[in-house]
Amino acid sequence: MWYVIQTMTGREQELADGIGKVMDGESYKNCFVFYQECFRRRNGELKKGVELLFPSYVFVETDHPEEFFAELKKIPKAAYFLGMDEGFWGIYEEEEVFLRRLMEDTCKDKSDSGETKERGFGLSYLIRPSLVWVDKEGQIQKAQGVLSFYMDRIVKQRLRKRSVVIEIPFCGRMRRIRLGIRLKEDG
Repeated sequence: MWYVIQTMTGREQELADGIGKVMDGESYKNCFVFYQECFRRRNGELKKGVELLFPSYVFVETDHPEEFFAELKKIPKAAYFLGMDEGFWGIYEEEEVFLRRLMEDTCKDKSDSGETKERGFGLSYLIRPSLVWVDKEGQIQKAQGVLSFYMDRIVKQRLRKRSVVIEIPFCGRMRRIRLGIRLKEDG
């Protein structure tokens, strides 16, 4: 089963790396963070960048959550990362399906040679923008990739900024998640 560890924003990869470095891996299968390629406009030009897809969340796959959490609390820095409420909870099946679709569409963060790479010790997944087709009015009509499963969940689209916002149940409530898109002319 998959679980979420809520941590301080900006410390996600550091926590995932710490878990991979300190814990032996017997109490968990994978520990990872999701990143996404995004576009920013600078002086009228689109520039590609990378940002966290789920700020303040680290994901863990484990069949032994109690054992994992007990080990996690033994890591000196983990208490600092976890904050006051010690956020650690399981995710629902629908949420896991969404995350697996993200992973299938992109796989692990890959180098130019196609080999899996790691950021430190914790794995990371780099989500690539979904290719979309728009009509004459600028409305998205079709998409490839993970967005193709969530076309009916789009609540906002920003073609100029190459992003859409979808609304899905995630971590126990409805959340808006921004996903990157690309047009055919973007290459």
